[in-house]
Amino acid sequence: MNCNGITKLSVLCVSLFMMSGCTYHKAMNEQGKRQAIIEANLAQENQVAATQEIEKSKLEKDLVSLKAEILSLDQEIDKIKAKTAKVNRDNKKKAQKDYQNELAMLEKTKIDLQKNISEKEKILAIL
Repeated sequence: MNCNGITKLSVLCVSLFMMSGCTYHKAMNEQGKRQAIIEANLAQENQVAATQEIEKSKLEKDLVSLKAEILSLDQEIDKIKAKTAKVNRDNKKKAQKDYQNELAMLEKTKIDLQKNISEKEKILAIL
Protein backbone atom coordinates (compact mmCIF):
# COMPACT_ATOMS: atom_id res chain seq x y z
CA MET A 1 0.00 0.00 0.00
CA ASN A 2 1.09 3.43 -0.61
CA CYS A 3 1.19 6.29 1.87
CA ASN A 4 -2.06 7.79 0.60
CA GLY A 5 -3.96 4.50 1.13
CA ILE A 6 -2.56 4.12 4.64
CA THR A 7 -3.65 7.67 5.47
CA LYS A 8 -7.15 7.02 4.18
CA LEU A 9 -7.34 3.78 6.18
CA SER A 10 -6.11 5.57 9.30
CA VAL A 11 -8.66 8.37 8.89
CA LEU A 12 -11.41 5.77 8.38
CA CYS A 13 -10.40 3.86 11.53
CA VAL A 14 -10.16 7.05 13.60
CA SER A 15 -13.59 8.19 12.32
CA LEU A 16 -15.19 4.87 13.20
CA PHE A 17 -13.59 4.94 16.63
CA MET A 18 -14.80 8.51 17.28
CA MET A 19 -18.33 7.75 16.07
CA SER A 20 -18.64 4.73 18.32
CA GLY A 21 -17.32 6.79 21.23
CA CYS A 22 -19.90 9.52 20.57
CA THR A 23 -22.67 6.94 20.35
CA TYR A 24 -21.55 5.45 23.66
CA HIS A 25 -21.62 8.84 25.37
CA LYS A 26 -25.02 9.68 23.91
CA ALA A 27 -26.38 6.37 25.20
CA MET A 28 -24.89 7.05 28.63
CA ASN A 29 -26.46 10.52 28.70
CA GLU A 30 -29.86 9.06 27.78
CA GLN A 31 -29.45 6.40 30.47
CA GLY A 32 -28.64 9.12 32.99
CA LYS A 33 -31.78 11.05 32.00
CA ARG A 34 -33.91 7.91 32.35
CA GLN A 35 -32.40 7.21 35.75
CA ALA A 36 -33.16 10.78 36.89
CA ILE A 37 -36.79 10.40 35.77
CA ILE A 38 -37.09 7.06 37.60
CA GLU A 39 -35.64 8.58 40.79
CA ALA A 40 -38.02 11.55 40.59
CA ASN A 41 -41.01 9.23 40.13
CA LEU A 42 -39.87 7.05 43.02
CA ALA A 43 -39.54 10.09 45.30
CA GLN A 44 -43.03 11.22 44.30
CA GLU A 45 -44.47 7.74 45.00
CA ASN A 46 -42.79 7.69 48.40
CA GLN A 47 -44.31 11.09 49.20
CA VAL A 48 -47.78 9.88 48.17
CA ALA A 49 -47.36 6.74 50.29
CA ALA A 50 -46.35 8.84 53.30
CA THR A 51 -49.37 11.10 52.81
CA GLN A 52 -51.66 8.08 52.61
CA GLU A 53 -50.20 6.68 55.82
CA ILE A 54 -50.89 9.98 57.59
CA GLU A 55 -54.47 10.01 56.29
CA LYS A 56 -54.93 6.38 57.31
CA SER A 57 -53.70 7.18 60.81
CA LYS A 58 -56.10 10.13 61.09
CA LEU A 59 -59.01 8.00 59.90
CA GLU A 60 -58.18 5.28 62.42
CA LYS A 61 -58.13 7.87 65.23
CA ASP A 62 -61.45 9.25 64.03
CA LEU A 63 -62.93 5.75 64.03
CA VAL A 64 -61.81 5.14 67.60
CA SER A 65 -63.29 8.47 68.67
CA LEU A 66 -66.58 7.82 66.88
CA LYS A 67 -66.87 4.33 68.36
CA ALA A 68 -66.32 5.78 71.84
CA GLU A 69 -69.04 8.34 71.13
CA ILE A 70 -71.41 5.57 70.09
CA LEU A 71 -70.66 3.69 73.30
CA SER A 72 -71.51 6.76 75.39
CA LEU A 73 -74.66 7.32 73.32
CA ASP A 74 -75.68 3.70 73.95
CA GLN A 75 -75.26 4.29 77.67
CA GLU A 76 -77.40 7.44 77.51
CA ILE A 77 -80.00 5.59 75.46
CA ASP A 78 -80.14 2.83 78.07
CA LYS A 79 -80.60 5.42 80.83
CA ILE A 80 -83.39 7.14 78.92
CA LYS A 81 -85.08 3.82 78.24
CA ALA A 82 -84.97 3.06 81.95
CA LYS A 83 -86.42 6.50 82.75
CA THR A 84 -89.09 6.00 80.09
CA ALA A 85 -90.05 2.68 81.62
CA LYS A 86 -90.32 4.35 85.02
CA VAL A 87 -92.42 7.16 83.55
CA ASN A 88 -94.65 4.58 81.87
CA ARG A 89 -95.24 3.02 85.24
CA ASP A 90 -95.96 6.40 86.80
CA ASN A 91 -98.18 7.53 83.91
CA LYS A 92 -96.50 10.90 83.52
CA LYS A 93 -97.27 11.67 79.92
CA LYS A 94 -95.35 14.93 79.54
CA ALA A 95 -92.10 13.53 80.89
CA GLN A 96 -92.58 10.41 78.80
CA LYS A 97 -92.85 12.49 75.60
CA ASP A 98 -89.73 14.48 76.51
CA TYR A 99 -87.76 11.29 77.11
CA GLN A 100 -89.03 9.76 73.88
CA ASN A 101 -88.01 12.89 71.93
CA GLU A 102 -84.56 12.82 73.51
CA LEU A 103 -84.32 9.09 72.80
CA ALA A 104 -85.26 9.60 69.13
CA MET A 105 -82.68 12.37 68.80
CA LEU A 106 -79.91 10.24 70.36
CA GLU A 107 -80.80 7.25 68.20
CA LYS A 108 -80.67 9.45 65.08
CA THR A 109 -77.24 10.74 66.16
CA LYS A 110 -76.11 7.16 66.71
CA ILE A 111 -77.24 6.15 63.21
CA ASP A 112 -75.43 9.14 61.68
CA LEU A 113 -72.24 8.22 63.54
CA GLN A 114 -72.52 4.60 62.43
CA LYS A 115 -72.84 5.74 58.81
CA ASN A 116 -69.78 7.93 59.28
CA ILE A 117 -67.85 4.99 60.72
CA SER A 118 -68.93 2.79 57.84
CA GLU A 119 -67.71 5.33 55.30
CA LYS A 120 -64.36 5.76 57.04
CA GLU A 121 -63.91 1.99 57.29
CA LYS A 122 -64.51 1.73 53.54
CA ILE A 123 -61.88 4.40 52.95
CA LEU A 124 -59.46 2.56 55.25
CA ALA A 125 -60.06 -0.66 53.36
CA ILE A 126 -59.08 1.09 50.15
CA LEU A 127 -55.90 2.52 51.67
